[in-house]
Formats: sequence, structure tokens, C-alpha cells
Amino acid sequence: MARVPEIAYDCDVLVIGGGIVGLSTAYAITRAAPGTRVTVLEKEPGPARHQTGRNSGVIHSGIYYRPGSLKARYAVRGAAEMVKFCAEYGIPHAVTGKLIVATDRSELPRLHALVQRGRENGIPVRELGGSQIAEYEPEVRGLAAIHVGTTGICDFVAVARQLAHGSGAEIRYGTRVVRVDRRPERGVAVLTAAGDVVRGRMLVNCAGLYSDEIARLTGDDPDVRIVPFRGEYYELARPELVRGLVYPVPDPAFPFLGVHLTRGIDGGVHVGPNAVPALAREGYGWG
Repeated sequence: MARVPEIAYDCDVLVIGGGIVGLSTAYAITRAAPGTRVTVLEKEPGPARHQTGRNSGVIHSGIYYRPGSLKARYAVRGAAEMVKFCAEYGIPHAVTGKLIVATDRSELPRLHALVQRGRENGIPVRELGGSQIAEYEPEVRGLAAIHVGTTGICDFVAVARQLAHGSGAEIRYGTRVVRVDRRPERGVAVLTAAGDVVRGRMLVNCAGLYSDEIARLTGDDPDVRIVPFRGEYYELARPELVRGLVYPVPDPAFPFLGVHLTRGIDGGVHVGPNAVPALAREGYGWG
């Protein structure tokens, strides 16, 4: 009987993608199973260059999600853990709270439903009449509102950097994957654009908007199509008008939270977003 040569693995777990999902995955694996060798491959020269570093920086409370759902449970727990993580490592953050404001009577039943949903999810929610809104946001007007106490903001790029550092994983930046050879009995071998081969016992796909392409490289058919959209924001010329975060009552006709006011960790306030086809996976502008 012919002997199968023993494979020299570069790592136990190979993670593709150096955004917050890939780096959190590496961090969690090395915490759960000390001694596990993890390698992260990221095509950019540093972490968090795409979705992780191009969002509003909000730590969401979980108020919108169906009580008992995984999304609700993870959002509520994750918000608390994110604040704790930022405090532990000195990452800029703030628990600002947020207002969800009704400006039309037709929105009041939906606002009340959010109150019930928030309380069922264990989130501190305070109902406000129109005259009470100014306690939190003096320049905001509405018929009624709710204040969500656990919403916050943070620097997610700094979070990603700390996850990379704290994971103990080998992080290879500037490493684009062009081919994947996956065999159940032999693990995976990845070919990079530079011609290097990286071997691991298993692979975790955290490639964001390229996750479908990586899946196909492994031989899977994800049966989904990624259609990139982007949100565009204005910057408020007078950020002192807004203390924290101000959102409208979501319109069920649209799969978005609506145009809102978001104070960033840098003190600026963004107004938006809209939602426009990006026409490319990295279509961040019109150029």
C-alpha cells in the first residue's frame, strides 16, 4: 500500500479576510483553543479597509430585532461586550444613547411596537412625549420619541487593530487569494497572487463582499449574488446642534433605518445615508 506523504501545515485555521469579522474570528479561536495556530490573509496593506472602516461607527443596541432571535441576542450581548472591550483597551468610544423620533401620527403605533420589542430584548427604553425630547436633544422636534440607553459609538478600525494584535494570529497583509484547493482529508491549500502557497487544516471565509468569490474558489456554489450598495452622507456644518444619535421611526416599506443624525467619535455629525447602487464591490465614489 502506498503511503500518503505527511502534510506540513502552515497553520491549523486559515482565515481569509482582515476586517472585523475575520479578526474577531481569529481572536475568538485563539481564546477558545489556546495553542491553535491561526493565519489571517488580507489583500489590503492593513486591516479594516472596507466595510469595517466605512460605516457610521454605531454600536447598535438590538432594539429592532425580533425578541428571542439570534440577531437580537447577539446584538444585545455584543453591544455590551464591545463597550467593555473598548474600555479595557483604551479604544475611543461613548455610550451616547439614541432617540427614535416620530414626526407623524401614523408612526406612533410603530414607535410603541419598538418600545415593546426593546423591553422584551432587555434594552433600557424610555418613552418620551414631544415636550420631553429636548431633555436629550434640544434642537429636535417631534410628536413622541423613545430613548434607547445602550446605543453607542466607537472607532471600529481601532477595534480591528486590537483584535489583530490580541489574537496572537499571524496576519499577512497584502496577500490576495487567487486559488483554493480544498480536500476533506487533506485540508486546504491557498495560492496567493504573489505565488506563495499557504496550507491549513481548515479554512474560514470572512472575505466580506468577496465572500461569494472565495466560496466559489473552494468549489462551493453559494447560490447568492452580491449587489453592492453604498450609503452617502452629508456632514453637518454645525455639529453642536446634535448631542448624540437621532433616528426616524423605520418605514416598513424600505429595508433601511432611514436618514439619521450620527455623531462620530471624532465629534462630527453625519446626516444620511441614502442607498445607491455602487456599481462595483469597492465603488466608494463616482469616479
